[in-house]
Amino acid sequence: MRNMSPRSAPRRGPAGTAARPRHWAVACAALLVLASTAADGRNAKNGPADSPVPGMSAGALQQGADSVIPLPGNSAAASLALAPDGTLWVAERDVGGVARIDPSGTITQYRLSEGQAQVSGIARAGDGTVWFTALGQIGRLHPDGRITRADFDYVEDPEGITVGPDGAAWFTTTLHPAIGRADATTGQPSIMPSTIDLPADSITTGPDQAVWFSQVAKEPGGSDGIGRVSIKGRYTSWPLPPGTAPHNITAGPDGALWFTQRGGIGRITVRGEVSSFPVPQAERPNCVAAGPEGAVWFTTATKVGRLAPSGKVTLWSVPGAVQLSALVAVPGGGFWLADSKADVVRRFSPPR
Repeated sequence: MRNMSPRSAPRRGPAGTAARPRHWAVACAALLVLASTAADGRNAKNGPADSPVPGMSAGALQQGADSVIPLPGNSAAASLALAPDGTLWVAERDVGGVARIDPSGTITQYRLSEGQAQVSGIARAGDGTVWFTALGQIGRLHPDGRITRADFDYVEDPEGITVGPDGAAWFTTTLHPAIGRADATTGQPSIMPSTIDLPADSITTGPDQAVWFSQVAKEPGGSDGIGRVSIKGRYTSWPLPPGTAPHNITAGPDGALWFTQRGGIGRITVRGEVSSFPVPQAERPNCVAAGPEGAVWFTTATKVGRLAPSGKVTLWSVPGAVQLSALVAVPGGGFWLADSKADVVRRFSPPR
């Protein structure tokens, strides 16, 4: 374990920064205020209004039972959110929509009118609102089924999203080294003035009234990092060794932040103490979540892994898995897994 000194960089605005490829996964002075094109009760865009696709039954989602639920179309499930009542929400990247799977197994798809919006990140707020990131937009699926969206007034590509400690939606952008925030009441997004020099990737709400995010160097050999921004907009970033390649990040059961990295799982305390846990004989971990027994759980392309508090790593193969892209723990045991290439969500319980 080592205590990493926080770093800072000269202030940089959106202009003149280099673009970075969009990730398939997938887990924000003066503000650069974005033009909102979505008001409550109306669609943000010209043309057909966003609306749900009639539901289809996938069979009851039995508590504790493993199952595979096909998603309609080439969905490319990117991320998941689970509601307290057992409803599962799925960000469908390639069809540009959000799927709702209720506890009875009925699937309803909420498609954006353009059909090519590349929905990637998803997060559920306590009032039942489902926030999502799409190509050039931040959107909300309201509890009554309405979808409202806000466009950026310059080229932007939001990716990960989380509901912060202030109830607002906080999101990463793949083009610029900054974190965005969308107001919980109006949905209006803005970019927090930045003092970091690396674009953020995945984002999560930490245990310390702040949001945390992963950062990957833009150039080979550059230092990666883990960053933090307070709800007042103060940034801190801790460097990681070149080649660490942190990706998905989550708050762990121990008050620390955990993240996937090349060849293993990383951990950082709120004081900046970093440690790493290698994952042997497996593909690179791509998603991480807190789960039962005080453990940290993760996926590789075709496996689910468990990192016990003792540091022991156990892996289980998931039958039929092609590319596991997200997981969320189910109260009472087991997990929901998104499979982006098989176009399914899977309920999986590791063998005892």
